[in-house]
Amino acid sequence: MTKQKRKPINPIPVKTIIKKDYTSYWLIAGLLLTLIVYFPSLTNGITNWDDNKYIDNPYVKDLSLAGIVKIFSVYVLGNYHPLTLLSLGIDRLIGGGNPFIFHFTNLLLHLFNTFLVFLLVKRLTQNNLLAILTFMLFGIHTLHVESVAWVSERKDVLYSFFFLVSLIFYTKYVSGRKTVYYGLSLLLFFLSLLSKGQAVILVAILPFIDYLKGRKWLSTKVLSEKIPFLLLSLIFGWVAFRAQQSASALHFEYYTLPERFAFAFFGFAQYLIKSIAPVCLSAFYPYPQRLLNGCIPLSYWLFIIPLPVYLIGSYFLVKRSKIYAFGLSMFLLNLLPVLQIIPFGGAIIADRYFYIPSIGLLLCFAFGLLEIRNTKIRYALVISFILIFSSLSFSRCMVWKDSLTLWDDAISKYDYAKVAYSNRGIVYGNLGQWDKAIADFSRAIELDNKYLEPHYNRGLAYCYFRKWDKATADFSQTIGIDPEFAPAYSNRGYTYNNLGQWDKSIADCSKAIEIDPKLPDTYFYRGFANFNIGQLNKAITDFSKAIEIDPKYTDAYYNRGVAYYSLEQKDRSIADFTKVIGIDPNYKSAYYNRGVAYNNLGQWDKAIADFSKAIEIDPNYSDAYFNRDLAYRKLHSEKRR
Repeated sequence: MTKQKRKPINPIPVKTIIKKDYTSYWLIAGLLLTLIVYFPSLTNGITNWDDNKYIDNPYVKDLSLAGIVKIFSVYVLGNYHPLTLLSLGIDRLIGGGNPFIFHFTNLLLHLFNTFLVFLLVKRLTQNNLLAILTFMLFGIHTLHVESVAWVSERKDVLYSFFFLVSLIFYTKYVSGRKTVYYGLSLLLFFLSLLSKGQAVILVAILPFIDYLKGRKWLSTKVLSEKIPFLLLSLIFGWVAFRAQQSASALHFEYYTLPERFAFAFFGFAQYLIKSIAPVCLSAFYPYPQRLLNGCIPLSYWLFIIPLPVYLIGSYFLVKRSKIYAFGLSMFLLNLLPVLQIIPFGGAIIADRYFYIPSIGLLLCFAFGLLEIRNTKIRYALVISFILIFSSLSFSRCMVWKDSLTLWDDAISKYDYAKVAYSNRGIVYGNLGQWDKAIADFSRAIELDNKYLEPHYNRGLAYCYFRKWDKATADFSQTIGIDPEFAPAYSNRGYTYNNLGQWDKSIADCSKAIEIDPKLPDTYFYRGFANFNIGQLNKAITDFSKAIEIDPKYTDAYYNRGVAYYSLEQKDRSIADFTKVIGIDPNYKSAYYNRGVAYNNLGQWDKAIADFSKAIEIDPNYSDAYFNRDLAYRKLHSEKRR
């Protein structure tokens, strides 16, 4: 008897899957579940992992016409994503710095994306139940928490929104609809590229939509349709590469090409494993530490071994159904650029990279569940995955509550994550827990002595303890790592001031100004050094420049006032002290020194009032008592005359 060749499984007709009347109820239930799962993110704060660099970015703050034009002409944090900056700017305009509005927009975009996944899968497969199951798994999947709960990943959920709408319009176009959908698909692709460079891979997904819809790949019409998409991909791919270069985010020198391929297979395996068992997640997954012989651990090479299993498994799945072919292709193609074959950033994998690739994998997973003929087993598995993913995602949102919980969690998973220690050190510094901050910075330096940020930040922490020699050493180490890092020169100038090494301070501050002329503190430190070597006019010039950059720089006004007083320019001195008091009514030294100036001008009533105010602020201000007494004596003596 001749064995019949098994035909590929085709999508099951909609009417045999689920009654159309119930589809809307499933959609509402899925979106509500997603909302509940991610609800904790709405009460989260702002983390110190790039969030402030976005929210407080001058481009985000300025939504004037000129500001918007500027947004479209700059790289920010190694990315070209003007629409992302614009969306953050709108949030800031609405809610100021309130974290809620940023988290709310991220969650809203994720809800839209979840619904769009349903529409895409439905149009691709004509299978309602498959679309609903994929959409629910996408909405609640734990690996998506990072993209939603992290404000800085607005670019991820925003580009995905345009990406998915573009694919939906293209699907409508190839299904025989109006050609206007082709134009809309191209337009939405362009908007996606303006939100994040990772969108370039969309052009590689289009042929698999053609394949799923039975179109001929090599026809002139089908090929020519891809040319505009390809041109946009090439242009924005080049822009994304340049943006990464601008932030020094490409690290070809750290690992060899074979090592990077080992990391790619490791990452691919981790995404597969965590897609089913999303546990031991971290905000940061560090590269492995090299062994004493300089090699990476053997375990990373072992992930190449399952390659034949991947290929054979994929081959049989692709033969079984076009849906598997599309899903696996969408997963792999979208994941390929972030597998670190081209190394960027400091993480070997990242949860956020799974966001769009997950659609293809979850589609295959959902289709596989529907192929299980035993209804009880199928339902049990579906319910189990939904409950597990929901529970884990709800808990994971709480990890992103604030910077301390985030980095505590990362360090608990990877005790060699230098970035986590460095960032937690900053948190401790902001909390005034300087001992803990120094311990974390020291641990980060121990892990990588060439890591600039912890050297610099530990120097700042040592300044708090007035350990000027140690601070100077850390700033010097920072300069050794990056000779063009202006803040290190500036702060070393500050430590030299405290050590009384005025010439060294002036040299460092001058170097910092040469590199970056827009740091007001640098001019202030140099002005302070010039004042102490008797160069009063140079000091006044430096203090004035600091004030020009920062019109509310009270210390610059105060010290310029002291310099004017030393030059016998009492009126200018009083004007500067008055400006200080206008900005900070509790600046006791400004009252005191203005009182001294009034004393010298014989304006005893005004002097007494200022000394009294200084004493009110600080009841132990002995100099103020002494000079007030002198003013009283002068006033009484004058009245007796």
